[in-house]
Amino acid sequence: MKKILLLSALLLMGCNSVSPTLISNHAVVITPDESMYNCPLLKKFPKTETLTDIQVAKVMVELYKDNRMCKTSMNAIHKFLDDAKAKIKSQK
Repeated sequence: MKKILLLSALLLMGCNSVSPTLISNHAVVITPDESMYNCPLLKKFPKTETLTDIQVAKVMVELYKDNRMCKTSMNAIHKFLDDAKAKIKSQK
């Protein structure tokens, strides 16, 4: 009998404690515009068996231009995402 009284007293003490605070998570998905993904690809390479030095140089210049354009696009996407992340943090 004493055990039941002690147990009920402990249970009643728990009722007087502070109520738990519910935490809700809010997820935001940020997607850059499709036009920001600008990475051109060299679709047609000259035949490797008959390449001249000039053709090799032209292909290298074209690949360099494509790489620079793609790098610029990726940097713009990173900046866009960083700005969006900073905006979300400032709203909290």
